[in-house]
Amino acid sequence: MRKLHVSTRINRWAYLFVLPTVLILLVFRFIPMTAAGYLSLTNYDLFSRPKLIGIKNFIDLLHDASFLQAVRVSFTYVIGSVIPVWILSLLLALMTVKLRKGGGIFRTLIFIPVVLAPVVVAVLWRFLYFEYGLVNEILRFFGVSPVPWLTHPTAAILALIHIGIWRASPYFMVIFTAGLQAIPEEFYEAGRIDGTNAISEFFYITLPILKPIFLLVIVISVITALKVFEIPQLMTDGGPAGATEVIPLHIYKTGFVYFKMGRAAAMSILLFFIMMVFSWIQVKLFSENR
Repeated sequence: MRKLHVSTRINRWAYLFVLPTVLILLVFRFIPMTAAGYLSLTNYDLFSRPKLIGIKNFIDLLHDASFLQAVRVSFTYVIGSVIPVWILSLLLALMTVKLRKGGGIFRTLIFIPVVLAPVVVAVLWRFLYFEYGLVNEILRFFGVSPVPWLTHPTAAILALIHIGIWRASPYFMVIFTAGLQAIPEEFYEAGRIDGTNAISEFFYITLPILKPIFLLVIVISVITALKVFEIPQLMTDGGPAGATEVIPLHIYKTGFVYFKMGRAAAMSILLFFIMMVFSWIQVKLFSENR
């Protein structure tokens, strides 16, 4: 009986410790998501009362040229940034794991872009991409004409993709490093006994074991890229001519610049479902290939 009483008290303390996190999620996640779902079915301008209009916002989005352009920009950014991030972060992880001395210091230095505030990153790269900034000075040194990085549509999205790769690669390097360090050395020793070389070890030992880590990296990197907001907003504000206006930035402008909060809520719901569908597809593909 005493054991049951002690167990009940422990459970109560456990619920008490979990309660703050549950309240934070409820107040800052679930309630806003529910409110966004309701607002997506209304015509709301932040000043008058919301007026229910059903799924009209969602239907209108299918013919909204500016929203469709934002979707294209976001997918361009995702495809252009996440694939290099997967490769570069894995290569960095492999390189730092192989370092016998200084691997921790090297990872710490590489990780600096992750902890920098978006404002700092934006200011730094605006100076680097300036007409007479370091990037163009390097191009001049090699005889290449300066590039209007932030004023030309193609160059601007490439500049943002480069920043995304620079910031995300160190973060996922740490995740890959944890996965690599968890692989038992006995697997590689057994492979060497069978006569495998470094390339064979990578493709037949390392990659298969890292499959769950790859799933995690792919899902998180794509979701993070789809949610990117601060850097495009601070660097170009969506310009030139909407070439860098990703979906989150377009949602922000629709809701807080043009005061079409109902349509902005509908966009956020669509973005949420795009993320959910992509995550589900990736989980299904990886589970079927086991």
